[in-house]
Amino acid sequence: MKIISWNVRGLGSRNKRRMIKDFLRSENPDVVMIQETKKENCDRRFVGSVWTVRNKDWVALPASGASGGILIIWDSKILSREEVVIGSFSVSVKFSLDGCGPLWISVVYGPNSPSLRKDFWVELFDIYGLTYPLWCVGGDFNVIRRSSEKMGGSSLTPSMRDFDSFISECELLDPPLRNASFTWSNMQESPVCKRLDRFLYSNEWGLLFPQGLQEALIRRTSDHWPIVMDTNPFMWGPTPFRFENMWLQHTNFKENFRDWWSGFQGIGWEGYKFMRRLQYVKAKLKEWIKSSFGELKEKKKSILNDLANFDAIEQEGGLNPDLISQRVSRKGELEELILREEIHWRQKAKVKWVKEGDCNSKFYHKVTNGRRNRKYIKELENERGLVLKNAESITEEILHYFEKLYTNPTGESWGVEGLDWSPISEESALRLESPFTEEEISKAIFQLDRDKALGPDGFTIAIFQECWDVIKEDLVRVFAEFHRSGIINQSTNASFIILIPKKSLSKRISDFRPISLITSLYKIIVKVLSGRLRGVLHETIHYTQGAFVQGRQILDAVLIANEIVDERRRSGEEGVVFKIDFEKAYDHVKWDFLDHVLEKKGFSPRWRKWMSGCLSSVSFAILVNGSAKGWVKASRGLRQGDPLSPFLFTLVADVLSKMLMRAEERNMLEGFRVGRNRTRVSHLQFADDTIFFSNSREEELQTLKSLLLVFGHISGLKVNLNKSSIYGINLDQAHLSRLAEMLDCKASGWPILYLGLPLGGNPKACGFWDPVVERISSRLDGWQKAYLSFEGRITLIQSCLTHLPSYFLSLFKMPATVAAKIERLQRDFLWSGVGEGKRDHLVRWDIVYRPKTIGVRWSHRCPWKAIAQVFQEFSLITRYVVGNGDRIRFWEDLWRGDQSLGTQYPRLFRVVVDKNISISSVLGPSRPFLWNLNFRRNLSDSEIEDLEGLMRSLDDLYLSPSVPDARLWPLSSSGLFSVKSFFLALSQSSGSSQNFPSKFVWNSQVPFKVKSFVWLVAHKKVNTNDMLQVRRPYKALSPDICILCMKHGESADHLFLHCSLTIGLWHRLFQLAKLDWVSPRSIYDMMSIKFKGFGNSKRGIVLWQAASIALIRVVWWERNARIFEDKARNSEYLWDSIVFLASLWAFCSKAFKGIPLNVIQLDWIAVCTP
Repeated sequence: MKIISWNVRGLGSRNKRRMIKDFLRSENPDVVMIQETKKENCDRRFVGSVWTVRNKDWVALPASGASGGILIIWDSKILSREEVVIGSFSVSVKFSLDGCGPLWISVVYGPNSPSLRKDFWVELFDIYGLTYPLWCVGGDFNVIRRSSEKMGGSSLTPSMRDFDSFISECELLDPPLRNASFTWSNMQESPVCKRLDRFLYSNEWGLLFPQGLQEALIRRTSDHWPIVMDTNPFMWGPTPFRFENMWLQHTNFKENFRDWWSGFQGIGWEGYKFMRRLQYVKAKLKEWIKSSFGELKEKKKSILNDLANFDAIEQEGGLNPDLISQRVSRKGELEELILREEIHWRQKAKVKWVKEGDCNSKFYHKVTNGRRNRKYIKELENERGLVLKNAESITEEILHYFEKLYTNPTGESWGVEGLDWSPISEESALRLESPFTEEEISKAIFQLDRDKALGPDGFTIAIFQECWDVIKEDLVRVFAEFHRSGIINQSTNASFIILIPKKSLSKRISDFRPISLITSLYKIIVKVLSGRLRGVLHETIHYTQGAFVQGRQILDAVLIANEIVDERRRSGEEGVVFKIDFEKAYDHVKWDFLDHVLEKKGFSPRWRKWMSGCLSSVSFAILVNGSAKGWVKASRGLRQGDPLSPFLFTLVADVLSKMLMRAEERNMLEGFRVGRNRTRVSHLQFADDTIFFSNSREEELQTLKSLLLVFGHISGLKVNLNKSSIYGINLDQAHLSRLAEMLDCKASGWPILYLGLPLGGNPKACGFWDPVVERISSRLDGWQKAYLSFEGRITLIQSCLTHLPSYFLSLFKMPATVAAKIERLQRDFLWSGVGEGKRDHLVRWDIVYRPKTIGVRWSHRCPWKAIAQVFQEFSLITRYVVGNGDRIRFWEDLWRGDQSLGTQYPRLFRVVVDKNISISSVLGPSRPFLWNLNFRRNLSDSEIEDLEGLMRSLDDLYLSPSVPDARLWPLSSSGLFSVKSFFLALSQSSGSSQNFPSKFVWNSQVPFKVKSFVWLVAHKKVNTNDMLQVRRPYKALSPDICILCMKHGESADHLFLHCSLTIGLWHRLFQLAKLDWVSPRSIYDMMSIKFKGFGNSKRGIVLWQAASIALIRVVWWERNARIFEDKARNSEYLWDSIVFLASLWAFCSKAFKGIPLNVIQLDWIAVCTP
């Protein structure tokens, strides 16, 4: 189905209608939604002048005078109208469509007046309630949602907040506009552009049409672009084989894999045989999965039908023991199938922050579809500006582009002489080429991600990890052969190139980033090689390069750049900052120049041969919309996606640093002079992100430009000056413009975005933090809560907290108003859509962010503010290990005993002259100690006694002049500082209660969503009747009774502990464990008592916790079933459910690995007895 929406700004003109008619004829939509018709009446003749399709129907909202008006037209052969609702700002039509249930489509034209917008949102909320669940709404909303939807940005307005709240509360999807950023402009010389038009749709619509795309079309008239929502599927040919990690869950998989692996007989090179063996296993796998797995949907449907039949039989008179056993077995199969399905979608979605086993398959499904839609290439513009729309021409253009990209131009090779190459040591060179060991190979394999995208062989690393004992001997032989020959065969080094759009408006193939998907065998080989190379880079790479070198971090470059710019501004000296962009940096590296660099930097001939083998044997197939097309042989470039590429690129880019240093030595470049020592800094690098600092003299910038041109010629790394920018410091605009013209680049204003952080901005301004708030808001978008479980929402919040704000917070202090805004976003996201407690914030936020040991899951706060407040506590905890005594303060640091010497000897400390003097300055380098202490006056008798006591206490101290002082962190076993240990120490000292039953809740071997529920129960925050009386009285039961016993009022303690039905289940559990039991006062106490139900063995503890939690869970299910479904089950049924759930959870734990589920169910005591 194809839906077009367009604000045409009036249909009165015959010429405009003719233009629109021609446009619709070429696009051939199924539904047309027109806003601002400016017509009071739309008859058949008038509608026919707009769209000429033969079978059509329509509904119109008349214009108010000469403004407004809506017209929706559809093809009546495809869509049949059932109902129409016309509002003040919208028209909604209920359609029937073959193959699905009824669906609603709404067209809106939002008011421009802020006073009317409130009515607009009320109307849309009403429509949402009417149209649930299948709803798509589109049109001109006349408001933007985010600041990025206006050219140049916008501050957050109340209308934007209302729009965002509407989308979030209705849980609508807001799909990206693929080929444009804006949908309206004022069409002036300096245009104002906004995204006013869009389609939104419900989660269910997204599931029905998972491949829907939203695009902007060519604007023929009006100041709005037409937009289209196309739900048609994509068919571009067969997709390659992909190993599914869910197959590893099959009990017979490893045994079958061993048979297949040993069943292959072949001859030839070891690498070639290994790849042929994988192909043999692939063929066997395809046969096996058809018989063992079949279609997940069909199997799931069959199990659900069987369970429905069991329920029906039970309703009619009960189940015999055989049927009960069959039902338990089928439930177990269903749980296993759901886990397999989730692993399948998790692997496809590539989302790492949500764990398996928590029923997030719909979320993974949505992410997978979203990723595929973003990468989908519907049309492409070639170099001549022609738009290609069919599969053959698009594929031909892509293959031609990559053949040209990876072909090295003919011409002589160039080298560089006269530089300080800083070669690696001979020991390092020998270590690089030492024989490969089985331990080294194994370590590399288990460091790789199990779910990484698959290469041409189709296998994930997970299979190598799970079957390491089967394949290790063959793999070690492959490495031994590579060590001898340095050759990698072409099948091992084949790659897929996947095209990732760099921006929403991706028209040309150059707008896509090529990422290589390499074979699993090659991935393992280069993982080992890159691990070795990483260990020696620090010997040869210049200190200005911050990427991929041990001990250097991305924040170093950002911090230094900020300090340099701030100091230059304060000094009043003129200067420029030049930020360059390398054109296709990785793809243009010349192989012969790389080999020349390796030789100059001291790498051995064998290592250089290995690198040549890794590069020269590569070939590519391009994945065009999921289907592999053509093969391209490369003669230059490094692959993005190859673990070796970043390190090789760093070696090449380091030559530029060496050239700049040489120019500085000859006083051809000055750079900036910074710090007390007036240190010269001319540039900073982080991989290909390079920034230069220069004075404002044209001669110096001309020298820099010449150096860049020479470097580009010899290495292949050419600077794209059109995308490079120059920024002035204390420089007038005219001078900056002249320099930009000389460099052929742009003159831009502050702040600069450098390595993802603003350089030269004001962190105290709230606008500085808008990118962070907007990114968090988009990540916590409303649609995700419909697919994510409670754990998924927690983990997503943690992900946003850790990666989005923390990077900014590493350098800048966040204003309190921004922190409050982010916290509000997290709170609202966490508690939205949580079962019965929808939109109720069940637990106070100050409890939520406490550490897990005292009752919660995660924590966060502004780190700089926190560090400033707790630095004193940090100093008190830190211990020092004395070496030479140069860095430890004699009086104030904690190095002798549990208190500083200043605290132990306060009278001496008060009169000492230098309170910050070091140990070595007081005692000297060796015995006898000098005791170089200066006091402000002569000491009294008591002070002399203190001094004598101090000297005696240090009699056993010895300094080691050759050993530096060190810090020790006593709160961790390693002695190294960790944020977690410090945070827990602060939490304990803050007076927070430590009695929360964290081990019972968080260490139990049950699904996290169950742990989260039990956490709510422990805090008595589930929506029992007593809580509903407070939160939502209209939803509470009246009178206030427990639905299970029909007597007492319902509270968490009563429902889960004291109710006659529940206490009977508890008694049965304790009788099974042969324990006497008296009901404690509260459910909190029940969780806190450490019962030895099934013994002290690991299995006994796991099963007791699982059984107790299963009882709580089943009681809650039964309570809800009786209230909402009017279904009541007897205690025998509930006990069977408890036994099944607890046994299933135990079966999935490591403690019960290898024990069949039915054995666990039969006798809990027996399976827990050692």
